[in-house]
Amino acid sequence: MKIGVTSVVMLVVIAGSTAMAQTPAAPPATPPAPRTPTEEGQPPGLDVRYVCPGGTDFSALFSKDGDLATLTVPGQPEIELPRQRSGSGFAYGDSYYELRGRGREATLTAAGRAMRCHAAGRPGEPSRTFAGPGLTVTLLPDGTFRLRQQGDDGKPPIFDLGQWAQEVDGGVRLILRGSAVGRRAFRQADGDRLIADNGTELTQVAAPEKIDGRYQLEGLYRDAQDGGLFAECSTGRTYPVAPGGAGPDLERAWVEAAPSRDAQLFFQIIGRFIDDGHIEVERVVNLKPNATCPPAAPRSAALRGTEWRALEIDGERLTFGDGQRRPTLKLDDDGKFTASTGCNTLGGDYTLDPNGLRFITGPMTLVACPAPSDAVERRFIDALGTVKSAQIAATTLDLKDASGKLRLRLEARGR
Repeated sequence: MKIGVTSVVMLVVIAGSTAMAQTPAAPPATPPAPRTPTEEGQPPGLDVRYVCPGGTDFSALFSKDGDLATLTVPGQPEIELPRQRSGSGFAYGDSYYELRGRGREATLTAAGRAMRCHAAGRPGEPSRTFAGPGLTVTLLPDGTFRLRQQGDDGKPPIFDLGQWAQEVDGGVRLILRGSAVGRRAFRQADGDRLIADNGTELTQVAAPEKIDGRYQLEGLYRDAQDGGLFAECSTGRTYPVAPGGAGPDLERAWVEAAPSRDAQLFFQIIGRFIDDGHIEVERVVNLKPNATCPPAAPRSAALRGTEWRALEIDGERLTFGDGQRRPTLKLDDDGKFTASTGCNTLGGDYTLDPNGLRFITGPMTLVACPAPSDAVERRFIDALGTVKSAQIAATTLDLKDASGKLRLRLEARGR
């Protein structure tokens, strides 16, 4: 799709105040061999929702052959970016935009302004459903959830949806932010159990459940050439509207109230999700032409699956000359970690529970490190061995010892 000046200005505004001049690389002379998104240098999944602290979240749909990325910002036209040559990680861009990333971290640049983003949820992995007394929750890989709660005294069940994320403050907690119930918090136990603050325990079931039901939805609707699009507020996702049901009523109300073909209007509707990802509208509840979605709650990079790059050791900002590399750290979902000291690599085990975060280092390569990399290596390994707690704010990870002293500050690597 050809992108107009309006869209260019929109992304420049949401990109924040950090200026980074970018010149997209020339496309390769011959197309790269098709690869799946799970391979090294590929996006984390085919359908990825990116969360951008301080900016506007967006979705990226990557073609199966990896040659095209389609970006969707709620209520805006789609942006199609061809793949670009990249030394490491992945890169897509044209003369105005560039999306460049590594693993779950990415940077979106528009007209020289950049915003740091990270993939929400567990892109590329299957959905997971947890069930307990009167409550069922399905966590979708794009960082959204659907929930069914049994109604009191024979009343109909409550259906809710929204965004899920992990928060790390000492231990790790699963946070659900929905539209009907608000914030819910669970402690994760043994990988397959969730324990709510009130003691309710949910256990992961073998087969994920779609949780079909009638949802009360709020969002911005606009008409498009191939049908209506509904940018739902609580999930931050844009869903196509199915042609049946009360879909024509929604379109008619939009046509009568919209000041232009590009306008997006705030609607409250009752609807269901059908198998192809569309919303089937059952009833149009309300139209508020001057309303919009409330600001999304701040979210942070995920502790696991993110490549963290060291910024400080014991409060001292690290500086590096030519040829020097920063220490890095990455945790997986199976209790293993890998790290680089900037000279040698090592790995081992870690534990994360209500008692905190602890690293148990294993084998390390034994390359002789020149100064000053040798001193940085010793300090990094020493600090890692004392870690007892972790806190994440946006794209910054702080690792502290038992006394609460900050030993390591790292940032999520986006490119």
